Amino acid sequence: MFFFENKEIKKRKKELSLQPNDPAAHFNLGAAYNKAGKLHDAIKEFEKTIKGHPNSAEAHFNLGVLYESVNQGEKAIVHIVKAGNLFGDKNDAVNKMESRRLLKEFYRKFGFKPEDIE
Repeated sequence: MFFFENKEIKKRKKELSLQPNDPAAHFNLGAAYNKAGKLHDAIKEFEKTIKGHPNSAEAHFNLGVLYESVNQGEKAIVHIVKAGNLFGDKNDAVNKMESRRLLKEFYRKFGFKPEDIE
């Protein structure tokens, strides 16, 4: 599995080198890093994804989960809220509900209330 993951990262880096401004290429590299357990690298790539495609519900969702994993609660909550709103705009009820479930979990885990988050 480890060999495959490194191979996947190399493949996605090559893809990105051919299309350095493509948000999808950053998303794919972020997913490969995430799968390999390179959470901080994954976060960087998903942040680049939303710079080029700010309405990517999937990128915001992934950022929410990743920030939760590295104990950055406020950022996790901000991105999960954004993801839930964007999934709602796309009439994606399943992912909107999952975003809401995670939001409640994150509020409990990090001890925040909705009014604590800007």
